[in-house]
Amino acid sequence: MFSDIFKLNLQDVIKGVIVAVLSAVLSALYQALTAQVIIDPKQLLLVGLTAGIGYILKNFLTDSDGKLLGKI
Repeated sequence: MFSDIFKLNLQDVIKGVIVAVLSAVLSALYQALTAQVIIDPKQLLLVGLTAGIGYILKNFLTDSDGKLLGKI
């Protein structure tokens, strides 16, 4: 299910994109619900990219058993 440590597969990248999109959408909903009527597209893009990169980096640094750097 997981890719090997320091390797990514297509599924990792697709899941990273999904995390990025969901994070941006949830951030927009949060802004709308907290009465911040002006939704900043740059902020949404930054939130999405940060979440997606974080997810892909996590997958890059975990082994096929899900252990971070093969240890934790």
